[in-house]
Amino acid sequence: MFHIKSLEMVHWDYWQRVKNIPLDAKIITIAGQNGSGKTTLLDALRTLFGLDCSMGRSYKHYARHAGQQISWLRAVVDNRAVGRQLSNRPFRGSGFFSEDEVTLFCQIQKNGGDWKRQYLMRGGVVDIEEVQDASDWLGLDAYRKRLAGAGLSQAMAKVLALEQGETDKLCEYAPRQLLDLVFQVFGDKEVLDAYDEAKKHQRDTETELQRFEAELESAQTNQERLRLRAANFHQWEGLVKEQRDLQEEILPTLQYHEIREKAAVTSAALRETRATLSNQDAQLSDKRAEVAQRAAAVSAAHQQETALEEEKAVLEQRLNDINAKLKPLESMLEQKARLQKLAADAGADIADVATELEQKEAEYMRLRQERDALASRIAADRSAIAALESKSALPDPENVRSMRRALDDAKIEHVMLPDIVEVTDSRWQGAVEGVLRGYTSVVLLASARDTAGAYRIAEKERYGHFIVADRVKAPEVKDKSLLSAVRFTAPAPGWLIEQLARITRVDSVEAGAKLSNNEEWITPEAYHRERRGGRSLFVEPSRYRFGDAGRMLRLAALQASLPKLEAQEDQLTLKIGKLAGEVSALKARIAGVDAAKELVARQAEFEEAERNAAPLKAARMEVGSRLGELFPLTKKATEERTLADNNWQYAKRALADADSHVRTANKRYEEERAGHAGKLVELRKTWRHLPHSWRNPARRQALVEEHQNAHQVELRLKHLAVDLARDDWETDSTVVDQYVRLSSLLQGRQAETEERRYQNNRAIEATANARGAYIERLRYTIKTYSRNIKELGELAGIEVHTDPVRLENDDLLLAQAGLHVRFKFDGKGPIGLNDGEASGGQQVMKSLILLIGLLKSDEGSGGFVFIDEPFAHLDIRNIQLVGEFLKNTDAQYLMTTPLTHNTDVYDPSELTLITSKKKKDTHWAQPIFVLQRRRDAEAA
Repeated sequence: MFHIKSLEMVHWDYWQRVKNIPLDAKIITIAGQNGSGKTTLLDALRTLFGLDCSMGRSYKHYARHAGQQISWLRAVVDNRAVGRQLSNRPFRGSGFFSEDEVTLFCQIQKNGGDWKRQYLMRGGVVDIEEVQDASDWLGLDAYRKRLAGAGLSQAMAKVLALEQGETDKLCEYAPRQLLDLVFQVFGDKEVLDAYDEAKKHQRDTETELQRFEAELESAQTNQERLRLRAANFHQWEGLVKEQRDLQEEILPTLQYHEIREKAAVTSAALRETRATLSNQDAQLSDKRAEVAQRAAAVSAAHQQETALEEEKAVLEQRLNDINAKLKPLESMLEQKARLQKLAADAGADIADVATELEQKEAEYMRLRQERDALASRIAADRSAIAALESKSALPDPENVRSMRRALDDAKIEHVMLPDIVEVTDSRWQGAVEGVLRGYTSVVLLASARDTAGAYRIAEKERYGHFIVADRVKAPEVKDKSLLSAVRFTAPAPGWLIEQLARITRVDSVEAGAKLSNNEEWITPEAYHRERRGGRSLFVEPSRYRFGDAGRMLRLAALQASLPKLEAQEDQLTLKIGKLAGEVSALKARIAGVDAAKELVARQAEFEEAERNAAPLKAARMEVGSRLGELFPLTKKATEERTLADNNWQYAKRALADADSHVRTANKRYEEERAGHAGKLVELRKTWRHLPHSWRNPARRQALVEEHQNAHQVELRLKHLAVDLARDDWETDSTVVDQYVRLSSLLQGRQAETEERRYQNNRAIEATANARGAYIERLRYTIKTYSRNIKELGELAGIEVHTDPVRLENDDLLLAQAGLHVRFKFDGKGPIGLNDGEASGGQQVMKSLILLIGLLKSDEGSGGFVFIDEPFAHLDIRNIQLVGEFLKNTDAQYLMTTPLTHNTDVYDPSELTLITSKKKKDTHWAQPIFVLQRRRDAEAA
């Protein structure tokens, strides 16, 4: 790698022009105050070599500070051959084979609102003024490639770009990062990247092959889809042909065949119908004869029944005459038997029997009156229950019914007070019933103009209840008055509304007693207190009359009390029956005293009655016996007459039905015959166009065997129509050609894909074999670098050891490989790269050893290194150790340091550049001062 010999800056940051800063020394120290431009000077070198500036700055930052349109950077670098071979000059790749020095230029120019930079190389020492009109400027990428050919690789560029205070960062690399950096610097990384690029290309080829295979598979799928579409088209084509054949040929032929067959069947059926009608005409004659025969049988049965009924009527009349004559005689004989029985029972004390009879008769009459009253009440309750269940009007007293009839006769519209009253709170039903009990029969007139007429009728009927014409609408109140528990469905008397409004509802007598003396109240049990005092207005629920709730309570009470009343009536009936028997017995005993006298007095009368009754009884027995014989005979005659009549009626209906059926059949036969004849004519006209070959019997029979009948063909046509109506049919005939062309194309593509896969597999195998052979080169690089850092460690008095690196021809192992380096300071235990056990000076030493080891080659060290404040935070001893180490190495170092009282930092320097801070009153900064160590002092 090349060294830097001099630097020139024009309009760089706040330097107007600094010419020919000497840098041709091994160790160069840049000293100055903080902010005096030390890092700015290093960033100028970084920009000149195409590197990134430090601390997040850029070349634009420094060019803007100058305030000019253009800035220049110029450096002269060493191009001497490494070793004895002149072909090893650093810039030989850029065409400089004979020059020992090369001049590098960087021009930064403002282009519009932005800055851009361009680079130039010239052999020898060339000034800026000599390249003003140059035309072979290089871009950044091309310039970096030329510098990389001169030894400034990307890895070295990364190291040179380390910022201030980060000179110890190299020892913080992970083993994998350090190994990767070694491969980059020694050029192995490019080879590995080339192998990776080859593998990537092969993977891309593999991906492309997979894509081709996927496309091939997709094309094969498309081929299969086309094959299915072609098959679908052939199927659709076959169905269309079948539909056309069925519709145009087969269906008409089968229809013609079926019509002909049906006509033949119809002709045969008409002949059979004609024969059947002839038979039915003969059967009608037989049925007419049967009807005449059954009519004669009905006439004979009717005559027999009539004769028996006439005889029965004569005998019944005779029996009635005998009974009429015998009845008084039998009554007289019954009186004789009763008198004989009374005469036999007589014999007790008549006075005592008479007294007892009087007592029993009195008790008997009392119980009968009580039972009659109870029966009347039960009848009234039953009537009330029936009226309540049917929701009709309750029966009114007689005087009310009479008054209402008179009003109805006079056409006077009216209602009764119970008809317009509804109790809204069932708890106060009893209280309302008690208050309104005296007003049950109040009559309410519909119109005031009927008042006079109603009064006249009430006067005439002596009606003792109010007739009211003046009515008002009752207000709706929600208070403690009895009126709030009542709802009037029509206008009511004003005085009644006022009376209900005056009465206060209280829960108990005690609560009412707490009210004032002049306040009127009532309890739910209908105890009423008014100005005259208190009294109970309790009404039995069975006598409620007001409102639907009252009707329901009354119905329930009546239904509950009715069984008790009926049980009482049954008990009274038993007692009355028993007393009636006792009274009859006592009366019979009294009557037996006179019975003997009456028997003696009527002896002749009773004997005459017995003589006259004997022949009458004998005649009655004779007539009764005959009537007994006539009853079954009459019954049998009636049954025979009924049976004969039924048979006659059945025969007449059968004859009528048969006659009607024959007439209908004849009519239908004539209609069918005429219709058949017309169809035959129409058939001949309609099917004349049918080809003769289709009408051939053999052809028609073959179609019948194949398709059965026209109905089956029509069903098949409907099925075909439904199938062909689907939208998944392929109707494009070109799909067959597409399938053939795609099949041919796929054969060629499949062969091409197989050939490319074979070639890619061979390339993968060759790449793997080549990288496996290159592994030895990687092992040699690691061995060389390990030797370099070990030798540098010996110069610094530090033991450096590297662990063997496992390198195999495997992607995973190469990706995981790392370079583990351990250091021993002052005979102490080993320290790793970044294990936290090293001091600040040891960190700097480790980083410098690892860094300078990258610059060494077989022919020796070379190149340059930017180190920004390497002595920061180091003590005197560590500064001396670092300085001695730098002296013993063969690289070019450009170091920065702040002004410090510790002069040891300048000890290793051959050249010292001193920067100064810009003064406030000047635009440009002061020049850079140069201090160079005298050669004789260094030798001494």
